[in-house]
Amino acid sequence: MYLFYPNPCVNASAPVSLSFTSASVSAALCIPTVFGNLLVVLAVIIDPNGELKRSPFNYFVANLAACDLIVGVITDPLTVDFHIREGLRLKIYRDHKVEHMAFFISCTGSLLSMAALAVDRLTAITSPLKYRAKLAYNRVIVASVCIWVFSLSFPFIYFLVHFIAYAFVFVNTAVIVTFIVLVVTTLKISRNLRRQVQHWTDLNEDSSSGSSVNKPQEHAQKREQVMTKAFVLMLLVFMGCFLPACVFAYLLNLCRVCSCNLIEWSRDLVLLFVLANSAINPYLYAWRLKAFRSAFGKIFLCQYGKMKAVTGDITGRTSGNTTSSLPA
Repeated sequence: MYLFYPNPCVNASAPVSLSFTSASVSAALCIPTVFGNLLVVLAVIIDPNGELKRSPFNYFVANLAACDLIVGVITDPLTVDFHIREGLRLKIYRDHKVEHMAFFISCTGSLLSMAALAVDRLTAITSPLKYRAKLAYNRVIVASVCIWVFSLSFPFIYFLVHFIAYAFVFVNTAVIVTFIVLVVTTLKISRNLRRQVQHWTDLNEDSSSGSSVNKPQEHAQKREQVMTKAFVLMLLVFMGCFLPACVFAYLLNLCRVCSCNLIEWSRDLVLLFVLANSAINPYLYAWRLKAFRSAFGKIFLCQYGKMKAVTGDITGRTSGNTTSSLPA
């Protein structure tokens, strides 16, 4: 089923260079996507320092990482397999439904998780006392469940219209609506941060004693600022990946004079830009947020200690067995 007009390039063969380029990029993205997002999820679940579970923000971060992890575990490997077979002109025995459904489910979950993160940051910055008073983790769980329910159900439209048409529907619903929400909340966050900085400046100018009284509150507010700046950086990367994908989705559906080569490139670039976003996100958390960096370090040290202990135990047993087997 086509949304606007029959696409004459449906049965055309993609250029060999495009197939192997797409396969190479997908393969290169697979390892950092799985490694980075799995580490974020484990950091929040294990929470070795007891810091990450104190804020709903980190639960939404883990939810976003779980969505991106689907990309690394399912979409990336299937994409590599498909493009290698396409480049070698081998027969493809399966359709792309699993690959595309995993792609759209993870995309929808990522979009909604980013929107939830935006609302969380907006509440934390504009109403910090209210935010801490209503730090109800049940709400985070309910929001996460709603995100996954919608993410698992909405992409079923794909079975009615297939990839190209659904990409257009997806761009004009989930992507645009989420983009508007993110821009509005980010602008409000930025405006409130400027007000808070001016308020602290006025307090310091008025009284040095007043500044010392507000030290705990100022420290908490600065901590929220660091988290929010990390989120804004994530948002910029998100837009840098999704906006080009949207442009190529429009080309796929609206360009009647485009060559089949351009259509094939647009088809792959829609996918690759979003896959890149899933690979980049976790490293923004790791390098921007101290709590995550510390948790990652503890996890690595713990695993290294376990491996060292196991190696030492095996070495000790081997040495003992060797000694006992020697003649008296």
